[in-house]
Amino acid sequence: MRVPLRPAPSTRLPRALVAGLRRAAPVLASLLAALLAYLTLGLVDQGLDLGALVDQEILLVPVLTVMGTALVWALLVAVWAIVGRLQVALVLLAVVTIVLAYADHMKLDLRLEPLLPSDAAYVTDLGFLVEMVGVRQVVLLGLTLAFLVVGAGTWWWLRRRRRRAEPVADGGAPRWRNLVVRVVALAMSLSVLGYAANFNRPGNELRRAYEAAGAHWAVWNQAANYQRNGFVGGVLYNLSVDAMKRPSGYSAAAMDALVRHYTDAAAAINRHRNASLGDVNVVVTLSESFSDPTRLRGIHFDGDPIPYTRHVMSRTTSGTMLAQKFGGGTANMEFEALTGMSMGQFAPQVSIAYQMVVPHYDSFPSAVQLFKDRGHGALAIHPYTTQAYRRTTVYPIFGFDDFISQGELQHEDRIDHSPLISDASAFDEVRYQIDRSTRPLLINLVTMQNHYPSAGLYDDPVPVSGVSGDAEANAEGYLRGLTHSDTALRGFLAGLRTSPEKTAVVFYGDHLPPFWPPHVRKVNGPVGIHSTPYFIWANYPIKRLPREPLTSPIFFLPMLYQATGAEVTPYYALLTLLHRRITAMESGTYVERGRGAVPESGLSPAAQRLLHDYRLVQYDLSVGPRHDAAALLGESPGTVRTVGSTR
Repeated sequence: MRVPLRPAPSTRLPRALVAGLRRAAPVLASLLAALLAYLTLGLVDQGLDLGALVDQEILLVPVLTVMGTALVWALLVAVWAIVGRLQVALVLLAVVTIVLAYADHMKLDLRLEPLLPSDAAYVTDLGFLVEMVGVRQVVLLGLTLAFLVVGAGTWWWLRRRRRRAEPVADGGAPRWRNLVVRVVALAMSLSVLGYAANFNRPGNELRRAYEAAGAHWAVWNQAANYQRNGFVGGVLYNLSVDAMKRPSGYSAAAMDALVRHYTDAAAAINRHRNASLGDVNVVVTLSESFSDPTRLRGIHFDGDPIPYTRHVMSRTTSGTMLAQKFGGGTANMEFEALTGMSMGQFAPQVSIAYQMVVPHYDSFPSAVQLFKDRGHGALAIHPYTTQAYRRTTVYPIFGFDDFISQGELQHEDRIDHSPLISDASAFDEVRYQIDRSTRPLLINLVTMQNHYPSAGLYDDPVPVSGVSGDAEANAEGYLRGLTHSDTALRGFLAGLRTSPEKTAVVFYGDHLPPFWPPHVRKVNGPVGIHSTPYFIWANYPIKRLPREPLTSPIFFLPMLYQATGAEVTPYYALLTLLHRRITAMESGTYVERGRGAVPESGLSPAAQRLLHDYRLVQYDLSVGPRHDAAALLGESPGTVRTVGSTR
């Protein structure tokens, strides 16, 4: 008797399951692409350390990875819904991811700071970006993107050609149904992204979810924010936010009391002063990347690149300035010097005041109007493009009468192979403007000669040991650039000495150059890599102030008033009294006289009271209604407008 053979079990999946997998495949592919994009950006923030990426982003806080990936996916779905093809959306996601990862890596490498939303402003200034990162790097990025796009296009063309050769199957969803799905998907994605854009609004549930999942915000360390919370979390934290938190005790009555108090304080200070700056030219000079490399440990070179600067500093009010950032932050130091307002009192998300605070108003309190009220003309000089840091918008808001930029200077000489206008030409422009003016001038000069990169610019670079590769080439060029700046400064001050007009110069470096490698940064510590020289000089006798251990740009002009014996305004009286207690402050760091760097909670009671008064005043003048601001600033009534805000 023959036993009938049982049919072999089928290895085929049910048709319904196969169809379901086919329909789900695009969604799964898009989710995988979003995850890869998120992790790629996270890898950059973890210093290209795969182990750190796994530990931090995947194992330690996996929920943050899920939420960050979901937001990337929402963005991908929105693009998918708009273009109608997943392949195109995936290529665009890959392009954006590569660009962001590259920009994030370069900024972390150069400035120890990740890519911030406010950096989008630089997209319009491609020339500046190319100079910052170098032509070779930009070409490499362009070739990578071109290879990706061409490869994706070739794959799509071959796939389409193969499909044409296959028989066309009947069926498929009607076009109207696909359109409805795309519209619904787009609406849902945009609603999610729109809600995420309000991450810093009170009561935002996404922020609560982030914090419940383990997000911790490093208030003064953006790199740590991105490392702990992922690239997406770091970006969300730096989206639109109130520029400054309302201080406790702030009210119209409190401001009236402060105005009265510091008006009396100014009167007390002025009893011992009888001079004026009304007939003095004041030149506030921010020297790009100017620093004292002899103070840096871990590098070695022969000679002193800034002997004349050191000579001047030994004979006049001088010292060391605490820079806000390493390798960048030029506009913030300029903002502090002109306004007396500390970036450290703004929200940590305010990375550049010139882009995120000042443009919201039609006028903004600064030294410009103070000097104009006393008969000065106000002039800004920057021998470079006008686009960087929105200066063409900011300077008129401050009240400058004119802005002279690249293409408008009397002389625009370059040294050897440098594409940047020399400091000598910038100083010549200052002398030219002083000589031709019939009234004293306030001149704000921001030089450009020593801007990064500096490799290969000069025929006689200064040999440097202790660094190698690109850092060595940049260091050798930078040191030679400093010698040219030192020589230019000598000629500038020598010319002012013979001038019949009184002129005072406030000179400072804004930050160290960005090329110093990690081992140099480590051995010099956070203060060492944020310290630059400054001095206050005049071509007529002024008082030499005691040398400070460390100071901040907010005190430069009050120090000038003190050195010249000029009478102060109530606002400058506050800054003068604050400076007697706190010599420097930047990004959560406070240097109390006689005690060194301490946290805010460690300040003495007297220092804390002055700091609180200062915080009330800065809030009122910057983002508040500016109660009796004219009296506080010593300006003519009506010059400080409290209306017209474009916020």
